[in-house]
Amino acid sequence: MNGDLPGTQGGVVFKEVTKTYPDGTNAVDRLDLEIRSGGLVSLIGPSGCGKTTTLKMINRLEEPTSGTITVEGEDILLCDPVELRRRIGYVVQEISLFPHLTVAENISVVPSLLGWSAKKTRARVDELLSMAGLPPEKYRFRLPDQLSGGQKQRIGVLRALASDPKVILMDEPFGALDPISREVLQNELVSLQKNLKKTIVFVTHDMGEAIRISDRIVILRKGRVEQEGTAEDIRNSPKNDFVRSFIGEDRLSRMSPDDPAESIVEEPWGMSAPWESAADVLERMEENDREFIQVVDPKSGQWLGMALLGRVRRAASAGETVMKGIYRERKLYAGDATLRDAAEMLADRDISIPVVGEDERFLGVITSAALARLAVERLRSGREEGKQS
Repeated sequence: MNGDLPGTQGGVVFKEVTKTYPDGTNAVDRLDLEIRSGGLVSLIGPSGCGKTTTLKMINRLEEPTSGTITVEGEDILLCDPVELRRRIGYVVQEISLFPHLTVAENISVVPSLLGWSAKKTRARVDELLSMAGLPPEKYRFRLPDQLSGGQKQRIGVLRALASDPKVILMDEPFGALDPISREVLQNELVSLQKNLKKTIVFVTHDMGEAIRISDRIVILRKGRVEQEGTAEDIRNSPKNDFVRSFIGEDRLSRMSPDDPAESIVEEPWGMSAPWESAADVLERMEENDREFIQVVDPKSGQWLGMALLGRVRRAASAGETVMKGIYRERKLYAGDATLRDAAEMLADRDISIPVVGEDERFLGVITSAALARLAVERLRSGREEGKQS
């Protein structure tokens, strides 16, 4: 909702919020937005639109440069940031469960910090596991390495719910999963939300996902709201050419192998500046269990290469910067490459493909998961057409 905002005792409200980085980049620009209490709202937009920055400002992982953000009627800048984060659930794509803790111990991290009794904590853990279809007697004592990717993601969601927060932030929580697991968890989230009625702010790059799970969708562009409304509002009445182009008309189901590769570009899991030490970058890669990271000049936006894990290890041993670990041959050019080119490259080696534009400016990556989602959408569309015929 743009313009003047009414007062509210619930939900999350942004008033004239700006986030400016030291290099002068405005990631969020005078954002006015009200996220009503008890709703599931998806933030979506092209790479660099400010959706993740907007999300992270809610629990002060990013500090706003100016403006006001209230959570459940309280100005977040007047709150202790640690206490604020304990009151807000947070789920990310890389769940990072504590490997040495059991499922029950992982779920109960925040309740323990809040001083809950052992009896109350155990009851809450069992309640959540049962709610997610994970029998407590079977799963509470398992370690994370005994779980599938989808089960780990479920535990991450349950951990965010454990202290019964009113607000939950979800940053592409299902993005790393295969399409089938992803769809299952989307359905589970919708089912949970019907019962729990939390205020959920959900970041995604996938319009299909936003349509399936959201009460309302907020399309961002250059750090501002381009259009906000229900999925039906946006699909039936796109505000302008940008929105019309962004959402498309069954965009994924109509794509062909000869469509432009950049049509499914998404943000990378992480990036490195060229002057960072290889040792620091290696630590980040190993923490996130990644074989590569994109190296981008933060000032010019120019793509400088993809740093590969083995090369970064060697550069770290030699005390070099991450630039000693880069590989520049694997990339696609926007405007020239097709989805077929991307598919062939991923079939040869399943590592995200950087996509660059003019002057080697980094636009994002294409992943095998994105191509898999495309295939799933085409199959789903085919099934629906078959039912109608």
